[in-house]
Amino acid sequence: MADSDLNSLIRIAREATGKLFYSMIKGAVTSREAVDYFPRNIEDKSIKIAWHALLHYDADEEIRQKDPEYAQEQIKYIELLGGILSKGEELPQNILDEYEEIYKDTPLPKKYNFWGTIRSIFRFLD
Repeated sequence: MADSDLNSLIRIAREATGKLFYSMIKGAVTSREAVDYFPRNIEDKSIKIAWHALLHYDADEEIRQKDPEYAQEQIKYIELLGGILSKGEELPQNILDEYEEIYKDTPLPKKYNFWGTIRSIFRFLD
């Protein structure tokens, strides 16, 4: 794949992620649905950070319900990421740097295969 094609694909994935985050904040999709709709097979630091933020947001649903202040902080952060990504832009360097060391080994979502499909089914049974 040519660099320009790869850059276009990354830009489109960022835009889609930003729109997905806004849809989640507006209540059009749940955080669980957002996990399923998240762009797959995209190797990009900004996408990787967004993926981690989404997983964190999804995992903290109970905490957000009990702590409105925490909920507002998480929503603001998702809105910040969504606003930048919806323009197809890379996240600011300070955010990239913050995540670099801590989350460099966070796996990105991959295209579903047989076992991935089975895992996604069991996730909804929980």
